[in-house]
Amino acid sequence: MKRIFITSICLLIILTYKSQQNSMTSQYLFNDFAINPAVAGTKSYSPLSISFRRQWVGIDEAPVTQNLMYHTFLGDNTGIGAHVFNDASGPSRRTGINSAFAYNIKTSKRTKLSFGISGSLTQFSIDRDRLITDVPGDVAVGNLSNQLIGDCNFGLYWSGDRHFVGFSGYNLFENKTDLLALTTPILNTLDRVFYIHGGYNFKIGAIFELQPSMIIRTMNNSLIQMDGNLKFTVKNAYSLGLSYRNKDAVSFIGGVNIGTATIGYSYDVGISKIKTYNSGTHEIFLSYKLKKDNQSKTPWKNRNRVYSSFSSEN
Repeated sequence: MKRIFITSICLLIILTYKSQQNSMTSQYLFNDFAINPAVAGTKSYSPLSISFRRQWVGIDEAPVTQNLMYHTFLGDNTGIGAHVFNDASGPSRRTGINSAFAYNIKTSKRTKLSFGISGSLTQFSIDRDRLITDVPGDVAVGNLSNQLIGDCNFGLYWSGDRHFVGFSGYNLFENKTDLLALTTPILNTLDRVFYIHGGYNFKIGAIFELQPSMIIRTMNNSLIQMDGNLKFTVKNAYSLGLSYRNKDAVSFIGGVNIGTATIGYSYDVGISKIKTYNSGTHEIFLSYKLKKDNQSKTPWKNRNRVYSSFSSEN
C-alpha cells in the first residue's frame, strides 16, 4: 500500500508538472523578462538575476525550480538575453535555455514598443530508478522516455515612464511529443502558453509609489489562470507586495535595493485542495544591475521604475 501511495504521489507531481509546462514563479513582478522575450534590452541597465523556488513545502519530491537570467541592450533599439532554467518535480526534470532577441521602436517621446522572439532547447528526463511500482516492468514506467526538444517563443511589450503592457506566447511549434505516453500516442502535449500582463505605477507624494498589475495565463487545453497584484514602494528602495492567483495561492512579497543589487523573497499560501498537504511555497530572488545606459540624462535608478524589482527596475 505504501508503494502504491508513493507511486501515486510521483505520478500526480509529474502530471501537475506537465500541465504547468512553463515553470511557475511569483517573482515575475520584479523580472518580467521571465515571461516575455520582448523585455530584453528595454531597461536602462543590464540585469543579471537568479531565483530559487521551493514549491509545496512538506510534500516530498514537490517541484523545485532554479532560474538564471540576463538581458542587455545593444545600441538604442536592440536587445538580447538568455534564460537558463532547471525545473525538477519528483523523478522528472526539465532543463534548458532560452535565447532572446528584441527590437524596439519609439511610439512617442516617452513610450516604445518592443518585438521579441526567442528560441528554446529543453531536455526532458525521467529518472526511472526513482519510480516505485508493485508490478515489475510496469508499462507506466518502461515507456517513459528522455527528450531533447526545440521550440520558439515570441512577445510584444509596450512601455512608458509609468505603465507597461505585454503579450507573449511560448511553445509555438507545439511539439508533437507525449512525454508520458503509455500505449496510445497522444499529440500536442506541449501546448502553447500565452501571457497577457500589464500594470501602472502611481506616485503618492515624494517617496511613495503604488503599482497595481495583473497577468493572465492561458493554454490550449482551456486552462486559464489570472493573478491580481499590488505593490507598495518606499523611496525606490523598500517594497511590499500582495498577489492573488485564482484557485491556487496568495503570495506575500517583499524586497530591498542595496546599491546595484536587489534582494527579494516571496511566500505563497495555497488556497487549492492541495493546501492541506503542504505548508506553502518559498521563492528567493537576487538581481545585480550591470552596465547602464550612459546616454540617459535621467538617473538610471529612476528610469522606467514601473518595471523594476522594487520600483527601481529589474
